[in-house]
Amino acid sequence: MRPNDYLDRQTSIKKLTEFSHYWHTQINQWKRDGVTNVERQYAIPFWTDFLSCFGINAGRVALFERRAKRANTQGAGFIDIFMPAMVIGEAKSLGRDLDIAQEQVDDYLAGGSINDAEFPKFSIVTNFETFKLQQLSDVSDAIEIPLASIADYYDSFLFLIGKETITKKEEEEASIHAAQLMADLYTSIMGEDTDAPVGEEAPEDPDEEDRKSQETSILMTRLLFLLYGDDANLWEADLFYRWVEEETTPSSLGAQLNQLFSVLNTPVNRRSKNIPDLMAQFPYVNGSLFADAINAEFFTPETHDALLQACAFRWNRISVSVFGAMFQLVKSKEARRAAGEHYTSEKNILKTIGPLFLDEYRGRADRLIANKSTRASQFDALLDEMASNIYCDPACGGGNFLNLAYAKLREIETDVLVEKQRRGGEFTASLDISFDQKLSIDQFWGFEINWWPAKIAETAMFLVDHQANLKLAQALGDAPERLPIKITAHIVHGNALQLDWSETLPEPKGQTFLFGNPPFIGQYTKTKEQTADMKAVWGKDYDGYLDYVTGWHAQALKLFTDRTGEFAYVTTNSITQGQPVPALFGPIYREGWRIKFAHRTFGWDSEAPGQAAVHCVIVGFTRDNAVKQRLWEYASPKAEPVEVTVKTGVNAYLVDGPDVLVGKRSKPLSPLLPPVRFGSKPVDGGNLIVEPANYDEVMADTIAAKYVRPFVGAKELIRSINRWCLWLEDVDPSEIAKSPILKERLEKVAVMRAASSKAATRELAQTPALFAENHQPDTDYVGIPAHFSETRKFLTVAHLPVTAICGNANFTAPDSDGFLFGLIGSSMFMAWQKAVGGRIKSDYRFSNTLTWNNFPLPEIDEKLRQQIITAGKKILEVRALRPERSLAEHYNPLAMSPELLKAHAALDKVVDQAFGATRKLTTEAQRLELLFKNYQELTRA
Repeated sequence: MRPNDYLDRQTSIKKLTEFSHYWHTQINQWKRDGVTNVERQYAIPFWTDFLSCFGINAGRVALFERRAKRANTQGAGFIDIFMPAMVIGEAKSLGRDLDIAQEQVDDYLAGGSINDAEFPKFSIVTNFETFKLQQLSDVSDAIEIPLASIADYYDSFLFLIGKETITKKEEEEASIHAAQLMADLYTSIMGEDTDAPVGEEAPEDPDEEDRKSQETSILMTRLLFLLYGDDANLWEADLFYRWVEEETTPSSLGAQLNQLFSVLNTPVNRRSKNIPDLMAQFPYVNGSLFADAINAEFFTPETHDALLQACAFRWNRISVSVFGAMFQLVKSKEARRAAGEHYTSEKNILKTIGPLFLDEYRGRADRLIANKSTRASQFDALLDEMASNIYCDPACGGGNFLNLAYAKLREIETDVLVEKQRRGGEFTASLDISFDQKLSIDQFWGFEINWWPAKIAETAMFLVDHQANLKLAQALGDAPERLPIKITAHIVHGNALQLDWSETLPEPKGQTFLFGNPPFIGQYTKTKEQTADMKAVWGKDYDGYLDYVTGWHAQALKLFTDRTGEFAYVTTNSITQGQPVPALFGPIYREGWRIKFAHRTFGWDSEAPGQAAVHCVIVGFTRDNAVKQRLWEYASPKAEPVEVTVKTGVNAYLVDGPDVLVGKRSKPLSPLLPPVRFGSKPVDGGNLIVEPANYDEVMADTIAAKYVRPFVGAKELIRSINRWCLWLEDVDPSEIAKSPILKERLEKVAVMRAASSKAATRELAQTPALFAENHQPDTDYVGIPAHFSETRKFLTVAHLPVTAICGNANFTAPDSDGFLFGLIGSSMFMAWQKAVGGRIKSDYRFSNTLTWNNFPLPEIDEKLRQQIITAGKKILEVRALRPERSLAEHYNPLAMSPELLKAHAALDKVVDQAFGATRKLTTEAQRLELLFKNYQELTRA
């Protein structure tokens, strides 16, 4: 790392004192001479002297002097000093009102010449005797500083040298802005419509396409490095900006960039003596970043302008952990239009790496620092341990998990080194800080299938390392030098499910930590190649219901066969629901793993542009049985996490309960429950169904009318849609011949079935009057939709008369007294459904073999049974008060009536008691604890 060009605090304060004395003497002389109009002649020397007190070169100021349009007059003016994204300054003559100078600054800012990337954070105006400093986002925070006291306000001007406190919000906003600048630059080079739509045919020459993709990735990441280096003290400030502005033209930019890349890849002592001065000032970088030659591009004026716009931005303000994820999206037209709004937040990444390893290391470091008896060897042991591990994201994308993990570990290390230095004596750090600073990006590994994000991750890790070194230098006055690059992160370009992780990752002295956000691809959307990957990694344990993301679990199990460590992934919540649970957690438990921590369902920030946040869980695994399990739950997917006390243990359904895995069951577990079956299935080409448009015609046929019955499919049940069917179980054959409607429709059914490709359906052509499957109960029954919306608080179940024919999009169970209706309509059943019933996309999916047959209903007495029946009837009565409302309307989560909510609360109270509740239950987790306890007891019997 280059020595910091800025002056240290003590030197700056001394120079500010000298500055004050010199200009105070000058002002007194002006007053004696009766001179007041000094603005034009002395403004630039005044600003130059002031900035030099901080080590800011006057040449840099000259670079940023610029003309700008004024909003009021639309005329052009000349700004005294302008440092893009940092400060705008104006000087007025002696005695002038500073508010006038501030109005002129505001006029320039509103004139339209200063774009968003350059908009400054601060303004400074002066009349030589007084300064007025203002943060432009908070005009109430302005302060006036007399020239004589300027040295006392050193801390107020730290922003000039990049040492002001930058909030997380400002970091994220700057990162979004930076990603948009890179998107504009990319578009200027490649054009707007360069990204192929999903599903488009492969290019005629895939090798050529791959080469172009690689070269584009290399070019953009090199530009990112140069832009960042300008503002991060990798070389003289704004050197690259000056080179682009002063030495290049639109027509020559491509060739000159290649020349610059060659210089950056050549040691200083081996460079040509004829290199132009500005280019010669760049240091030797190495590290393979500039090693590969790429074709010279012929850029347009738009590219030159876009690059200058990017140069004007202050890149040291970005959060690299956020920016990496957004930067990888700039190749997508859809992402560019989203203006960087989609990224994985630091808060959500910390939910994964925090409880996996970071919280433990931070806690240990804080305790050692707080303990006055801590020995130097204890500090060193902690640092050695952190530096002995391998940290790997096997689906790293742009590297945001790796970046944040490294940055946070370096913060811990820096705090420990600062404390060692503070204590002195045996704690005194070595003269060479690089000896004490042990964490390295060499410990960090990533696997990434695509070239573009792989290159971003590799570059971003170096930038994060540099940021950490700057913070170390600020704390201790020294830091390891990183140029030329000798150490890099290891980003492996390849398919993570086809790599041998044990051969790819070195065996560490310590542990291996795996973490990240593997791709979410459901069981029905996997490609043939992805299915083949899953079969290969899971082997005999492969289950077709497993989400693609679980391939990373399989690879982790293989890796840890002969090494120590832990792993945690962000996944879709489907892995903790329904049929996939035993398929995934069975092998994990078999290999000796247990859950270390988990976040129940919440909304994860989607990196996919234009898509809503997906519902995710985070589950971390350990083989250490002594680790205290941790669990976070959410009141809603968008709510903040709340850590709950774990009493029994976190099971595969992310419930504090016994370790059980609920698999399919052929008959109900509870003897109190009858079987449920699918409704009746027509297989009729629509000819046994009577639509509203045909109802009058069918009813006009007196014979056909005798056989018309209400037909209730899932939509009909939930949305109160009227449909009917011809139910001809007891039809007299002679009546068919007398009824034109029946004859015509049954003939069509026979033709439709006979033409089927399925033998079983062709056989049904012999009985066209009958439904293909008749599962109609012989008494009043409960109708349960097979699928229903994830937004429902209660299952949209109905109690139906025996005369209504239920279609096969519903399940049915005989329920003459309404007992089953009460059970299924309760929050207890809904909690069970959500935990074990699974989903289709995001909607709930009822299953007889999983949800119903495993429902752990204990023995209940007749009194409680009657109370459940009565409470269920009350719900039906409340619904009947609004007969015009469908179940979808009754159970709209934003519009449930108070009466219906009250009725369900009364039902929940008695059902909860039936399951053993001794107090009022208020959360889903509380109900699941009882459910899994009952399940464990019933399965032991």
